[in-house]
Amino acid sequence: MQSSYLKNVVHDKDRVFQEKQMESPDQIVHDAIFDFLPDATLVIDRNGIVIAWNKAMETMTGVPAEAMLGKGDYEYAIPFYKERRPILVNLVFLSEAELEQKYDTIERTGDTLVVDVFVPQFRPGGAYLWAKASPLYDDKGTVIGAIETVRDITDRKLAEQEMAKTTREMAEIIDFLPDATLVIDREGNVIAWNNAMEKMTGVPAEAMLGKGNYEYALPFYKERRPILVNLVFMPEVELEEKYDTVERIGDTLVVDIFIPDFKPGGVFLWAKASPLYDPQGNVIGAIETIRDITDRKRAEQEIVRSRRSLSDIISFLPDATLAIDCDGVVITWNKAMEDLTGIPAEQMIGKGDYEYALPFYHDRRPMLANLILMPEAEVENHYTHVKREGDTLVVDTFIQSLRGRTGRYFWAKASPLSDPQGNVIGAIETIRDITERREMEGKLARSNAELTIAADIQRSFMPEEIPRISGFDIAARTVMAKEVGGDFFDVIPFEIIALDKGMLGLLVADVSGKGVPAALFMALSRIVVRVNALWHRDPAKAIFDANNIITADSKSGMFVTLFFGTLKEEDRTLTYVNAGHNPPVVYRSRDGTLEELLPTGIVLGAAENREFFSQTITIGPGDIVVMYTDGVTESINAQEELFGEERLNAIIRDNAHRSSHEILERILSGVREFTGDMPQFDDITLLVIRGT
Repeated sequence: MQSSYLKNVVHDKDRVFQEKQMESPDQIVHDAIFDFLPDATLVIDRNGIVIAWNKAMETMTGVPAEAMLGKGDYEYAIPFYKERRPILVNLVFLSEAELEQKYDTIERTGDTLVVDVFVPQFRPGGAYLWAKASPLYDDKGTVIGAIETVRDITDRKLAEQEMAKTTREMAEIIDFLPDATLVIDREGNVIAWNNAMEKMTGVPAEAMLGKGNYEYALPFYKERRPILVNLVFMPEVELEEKYDTVERIGDTLVVDIFIPDFKPGGVFLWAKASPLYDPQGNVIGAIETIRDITDRKRAEQEIVRSRRSLSDIISFLPDATLAIDCDGVVITWNKAMEDLTGIPAEQMIGKGDYEYALPFYHDRRPMLANLILMPEAEVENHYTHVKREGDTLVVDTFIQSLRGRTGRYFWAKASPLSDPQGNVIGAIETIRDITERREMEGKLARSNAELTIAADIQRSFMPEEIPRISGFDIAARTVMAKEVGGDFFDVIPFEIIALDKGMLGLLVADVSGKGVPAALFMALSRIVVRVNALWHRDPAKAIFDANNIITADSKSGMFVTLFFGTLKEEDRTLTYVNAGHNPPVVYRSRDGTLEELLPTGIVLGAAENREFFSQTITIGPGDIVVMYTDGVTESINAQEELFGEERLNAIIRDNAHRSSHEILERILSGVREFTGDMPQFDDITLLVIRGT
């Protein structure tokens, strides 16, 4: 606003009107220009009286100029704030110190004031306004008023807020992208460097943001140079001339590149860069994502190497192998197939029409590899002896004659061959002569049958029933770890030779070793001990003679631990010999104490003419004797802990009021619960005597 505009201004509306009637043509032009300024504009004089209120102000506030001209007392604030209060145009008259003290949100540039302000009362929801106010001077430089222009910037502010929100969200998205990502502006300065990029390069974002001059290339190339994101700004012609390895897809650039200096041994990187546009479609920057594809590239290289050597590998496979294409033409015939059929590869490669079946069947017919290429339903309808495992076919077959050898069994397996897109391009078949395996399986079947018979014989050695003897409740059982084993128990009824009535010989033994050798040694030991026990009244003498016989016949270094005792109903005694065996546990009902029947001699089969000593205990009512082999106490659980004597003793104490059979079953179930899914490694034998 020129000073001439106000030189004749007066302080009341009527005089302003009179002055306007006297305006010159130039002044009228100036007034017209002022009235049609695009920004809402008002002018006040030095006393705060409105002397100008243009058309844009009328539109913004809804207050016509004639209703506002000549008004003071801050009435022009009412359309904005719904109250009378100073607005920016009034602050022009304040001193700089006073302004800075009271209005710290206002920016002063020379004698002009500028502010962005949110006015909640201006309209529903409020409005963001930008305002600028300046003093007006007369010809002598005296301030005679002030002018303020007001611009509604609500749309812009909301757009900026939305943009800021979008920018924040985009920054968060970029930061958490799995691929290393950077963004540069049009001048090549970094404006985003995400977390994955920090991890890839070891350079934190705060050290890279704002940097230009290709500094972002340093972590990769150890020098400042353009990278893919910079090439986005190049013309297509220039790009094609200089960077022939870069692929352009629309306005996006893609490249696979090996960087030898990035990490020890170098890395393969895949990178993709695209321009960034503003809403008007102008390029304002570029974004690049980088992915370390070293593992994939090296895997691809390995696949290429593998394919090159695949024919060599197939050639030297131990199983005879052939491959055919979808037309049934031989494409592979390896060395083992040459040896099996006597036909060299060069005579078979390229042959079709089932010629490869001739060495096996002496006529042209489909082989297993051909069945792979048939529909599944057709295979199942015509070849019921073929087993399907997924897309693989397996068969055992008997071939009458091959190269002069008759009666050969073969195992064959065939699978489809596929290209990288998953299309079946042929089939491969391997053939193995399993004649010896079949013969071995036959021998094994016969051996298993013999082993079953041996197990039945061994079980026949065990007493089916324990003879009853007055005053005692007896139970016994052996649980073998395998079909046959080395544990055994025996009950010898002495009355068959009329030595003494009311007497039983009780025996628990454990042969060293396992399986058939232990079972045979067990049979020998049982017979020898039984015969000598029936011959001698004193257990020590019986075991002395039995040991000499067993030692003389033991050529393999095997031995047997043994507990043998004579139980008498007359005096309720057990006279025993412990030949290196686990000490049986004796529970005394009178006080709940436990004692052990310790060894009274060495193991049988180790040395001849060794002395054994007999010991005698009394078994009263409620007393319990538990004889066992080490398969009980040395059972282990998944943590490789032993069942041990303490757990055995606890079960005996807790179940002392039960029958001998119940005590035996509680011990076996305790062992099973302790071992869980662990296999049984050793035979288990238990013999329980309970006084009644």
